[in-house]
Amino acid sequence: MRRALVAALVVTAALASCDEEGTGPFVPSAGGADVGDFPQRLSTYAMVGIVDGNVVPGAGVLPYDLNTPLFSDYAVKFRTVWLPPGTSVTYQDTARFEFPVGTVFTKSFGFPADFRVTGAPVKWLETRILVRAASGWKGASYVWNDAQTEATILPGGEVLDFTFIDANGVTQSPNYLVPSESQCQKCHANDGAMISLGPWANQLNKDYAYADGTENELQRWSDLGILTGAPSPDQAPKLPAFDDPTTGDVPSRARAYLQANCSYCHNGDGEARTSGLVLLYDETSPYALGVCKPPVAAGKAAEGEHWDVVPGHPEQSILVYRMTSTEPSIAMPELGRSLEHVEAVDLVSQWITAMTGNACQ
Repeated sequence: MRRALVAALVVTAALASCDEEGTGPFVPSAGGADVGDFPQRLSTYAMVGIVDGNVVPGAGVLPYDLNTPLFSDYAVKFRTVWLPPGTSVTYQDTARFEFPVGTVFTKSFGFPADFRVTGAPVKWLETRILVRAASGWKGASYVWNDAQTEATILPGGEVLDFTFIDANGVTQSPNYLVPSESQCQKCHANDGAMISLGPWANQLNKDYAYADGTENELQRWSDLGILTGAPSPDQAPKLPAFDDPTTGDVPSRARAYLQANCSYCHNGDGEARTSGLVLLYDETSPYALGVCKPPVAAGKAAEGEHWDVVPGHPEQSILVYRMTSTEPSIAMPELGRSLEHVEAVDLVSQWITAMTGNACQ
């Protein structure tokens, strides 16, 4: 039987008066986070709603962004975090932040019809919820109705088919995955337990355009009291933005992309730990990064190639082959991508092309 929840708020009418700082009538509470079974409607959480085509956070709900995010078929994303009043997270320089019980993350996904049109309206498809319960993290996906007034839980997941025009004028037709609750665990599981993925110090060390002005995210979190013990942003680690050459050279940006898109499985405790391929940003072993390392999976998944990364030869590198493929049994990551991320493949290929060393034997 579902535990007591905060009374459901109908966002359809109430959101009209809300601004980007979430000062409207939908107010989160610890009751909304304290879920047994997930509620049917996203509005029960009172975390986010949609106003005039924009995702709007509730009162006390903080939007945030990442330096290098996970790729999801070119989706536009809007992220928020909410901590129960009076709680905070302790800063960690190179480790995952440990959030208190009751924390709620949301991540909303949408697409404009044409990415070439500045300010084109976004159709929001889903909002994912990650809740820190007493027993650990729990996740669920909510799909928005066509009117963009309410999102309903979809525990079994779904594949959505639609088209959009990308920034290069190419019509794309993704098989967009709304993950099931069990599929949430495939990416978020680490050593058998669900974890949060994005909010590390090096990902949050960036400026964000808040409604009241632009500020570094780590600084804003500290100012609000939800982050304690953080140094000044210039003393904190910072992950390069993979698509911004001003933030780092090709190797560092390629490694940042692999960190964000691959390392949640490819680490010492992740689902792909038996592969021996470790794609963390701070990994220092060339062999662990795949250089002249034979793959665990052979055959079709390797396309007859013998090494994960071949210095100077992206066309012979299994890493690039699996990033390029959109075939479900070959593509990496295994979930959340049905299109090739062309710009990322190009960046990783540049990184491998510039590698020097003896040929793999």
